Amino acid sequence: MGRHGSVSLLYLSGVEATQLAQELARRMRDVVPLGISVIVEGDMLKFLSDSDPGTSGSYACQWIYLGTGPEQDRLSEACWHALDDLQDFVDEKTTEPWPGLRTPPKACARIEDDFVLLWFGDPEKPDLVLESVPLGG
Repeated sequence: MGRHGSVSLLYLSGVEATQLAQELARRMRDVVPLGISVIVEGDMLKFLSDSDPGTSGSYACQWIYLGTGPEQDRLSEACWHALDDLQDFVDEKTTEPWPGLRTPPKACARIEDDFVLLWFGDPEKPDLVLESVPLGG
């Protein structure tokens, strides 16, 4: 399902929240609607809209430190929270069910093989697929 092929690698053992934020922001920038921007400040993802001077942020990447359970679970949870936060921002600023047509599809993230797969909607027929994050190692 995911698009593989990124040059950068996350190493599952010892993933840094700042590195994860950079990786996610790059992928988010590829798919957000025109007028929406994604920037990174430290380990925080910041979302901006051309139509509104306010910003919103997501500390989802800190889940790799603060979540519970195995490191893989914390990593996929951090990615899911980041996608969910982005979706909330885009839906609010555009007043559209992004990236869906009628209702916002569920944000999803899971680790498969050596990649974090990122998408919105049904895993069998996703509404939107982001580039996968390679774990490397």
